[in-house]
Amino acid sequence: MTDRHPLWDQTAERSIVGAVVADDRCIADVAAIVQPEDFRYAPHREIFAYALKLHARGEPVDLVTLGNAVRQAGHTRLLGEIAIDVPGAANVEAYARVVADWSRRRAVVSACQKAIDTAGRTESGELAADLASRLEAASERTIGESLNWHGVITRMVEEVEQAANVDDDGVTGVRTGIPMIDGALGGLCRQRLIVLAARPSIGKTALANQIAVNAARDGVPGGICSLEMGEAELGARAMAYHCRANFTRLLRGRGDALDAMVRGMRQGDPKTWPLHLDTSTYSLAGIEARITSWKRNHDIRFAIVDHIGLIEVEGNVSTYDRVSLVSRRLKKLAKRLDIAIIAVAQLNRALEKERRKPTLADLRDSGNIEQDIDVGVFLHVDPDDLEQQPTRVHIGVLKNRTGRRGWAKPLMFDGACQRFFEPTHYDDEDLR
Repeated sequence: MTDRHPLWDQTAERSIVGAVVADDRCIADVAAIVQPEDFRYAPHREIFAYALKLHARGEPVDLVTLGNAVRQAGHTRLLGEIAIDVPGAANVEAYARVVADWSRRRAVVSACQKAIDTAGRTESGELAADLASRLEAASERTIGESLNWHGVITRMVEEVEQAANVDDDGVTGVRTGIPMIDGALGGLCRQRLIVLAARPSIGKTALANQIAVNAARDGVPGGICSLEMGEAELGARAMAYHCRANFTRLLRGRGDALDAMVRGMRQGDPKTWPLHLDTSTYSLAGIEARITSWKRNHDIRFAIVDHIGLIEVEGNVSTYDRVSLVSRRLKKLAKRLDIAIIAVAQLNRALEKERRKPTLADLRDSGNIEQDIDVGVFLHVDPDDLEQQPTRVHIGVLKNRTGRRGWAKPLMFDGACQRFFEPTHYDDEDLR
């Protein structure tokens, strides 16, 4: 920022500090609008941070207590001057909104400046996606929406009424088209982060794509960010499932598979599905921007990210910290956009050596996913069943904030046409 355009309001910042000293009863109202990082002038920022710490400990905030707290930082004289200039707390919330507004303006300028600084060494699409994500973040409120209890109960009643109007199966979210999963989860419910986890080659991508196709065939808009496969392969997998065609033979242009695809497309034109795909964005900021764009332009109700281990973040961070950041931001994105997000993840290699079903602990080497997710769906195939076609796949709902948990009856996976289905009957072996 230049002296000519400093992008802050000194009077507003000083007025907040003075108001807090004059009447500490206003601190909670001010903190609902601004936080210390919103202050442009460092001493103001530090004084306000100290005031919040005193308030959090239940101690009074006045010229004496706050003066003692900021003495080591060298702000006692400044605090005294402000206390003389600002004798009361009148209009402090208006001043807080001014400071918050200038903070957002600086964030916008910072985002644009970073784009300018990296323009010469960043691919144009990634540059635009990163800028869009930063601008979106800059436009958000520092503190989330506050509701009184009347608003809370009103929203709860709306949710209950919506649930009462659905079919008897109790599915209130986007239907996956797989009754066992819909029954356990209630569908893909909004604001939830759902992890779909398995070892490689078990069928987790096929299951995610099947869910997307089923929802799209019902007219539900959604999006897929695929970091592992190209559009041709994903399209072939979707057509193999939709048309009951052999996936491998379809990719190789074999006549029987092509005939099956033609027949299947007559039963519902896939070109009309409200499904959107991105196979070229790898950065976390870009993925956030893409999903936000889909929500704004197409009103998507769910998004699939496959898979989160391949997402790139800025900075030289450990794998643990990288995946922790990804899961945390995807959870926030699901809440902010009011959609369900399915994050595909890989489980620890130790499962194959120990020949056991996975547990939530097998996500621990993948950052804080275990804490961030709302639902954890795990796929497991017994080693003795790996060569069987179709393959029996055990489905475990090992975390579920609003429903039942545990290992359900297995599904069958027909890899040839990328299809999961429930068997017509279960024998005793299936229930192990």
